[in-house]
Amino acid sequence: MTTAKRLTDFFCIAEKLETEKRLTRTSSGDNQVVAAHSWNMAIMALAVKPYLTHDVNMERVLELCLLHDLPEAIAHDIPLHKQTEYIKRQKHINEQHAVDTIISLLQDDFIKSRFDEYEAKQTPEARLVKLLDVLDTGIQHMCAKDLAYVTKYDNGFYWKLFFSNKFVTCFDYEPILSEIYGEIRNRVEKRLINEQNLDINRFIDRGENDA
Repeated sequence: MTTAKRLTDFFCIAEKLETEKRLTRTSSGDNQVVAAHSWNMAIMALAVKPYLTHDVNMERVLELCLLHDLPEAIAHDIPLHKQTEYIKRQKHINEQHAVDTIISLLQDDFIKSRFDEYEAKQTPEARLVKLLDVLDTGIQHMCAKDLAYVTKYDNGFYWKLFFSNKFVTCFDYEPILSEIYGEIRNRVEKRLINEQNLDINRFIDRGENDA
């Protein structure tokens, strides 16, 4: 297969991220697509760069933002509330097969190294991108046209996670992200009260340790 054919096949796979829908919804009421999620993360990375306390290679950060969910073009996105232990294992296997397919088309060790880097989440770049990944979910909760859909899953599963210590403290790694999340949380809390007549205390486990 020629290089042009391989790259064209890869572009066809990447295009599917423009239609692969996530559970989160946008200000228009539509489901967010994975490509938009990755784009949001890249925009956030550029915006917070001057305020970061950890030195990062921004080019690598943007690469990770663009690549981190690329396997979902083949393996598809699975909402968190559906991820049983069995499904998590199968999801990992399917994503590894997807990575192998992508790498076979690109034939570039650089791409594999970025997938491995994000999976390990050990470098400052990968840790930042993971936080941006989580933060974008919060932004979608804040901006969604109607928050009722979030509440209906598994007795408030996503709100319990959103307001949990685990979610809050993960942003301590970068103070600016912690401040932004605090602002997002305040706005979401007000929307839940005003639009859904929901007190967030019903979702907070006061005895929680890390979840």
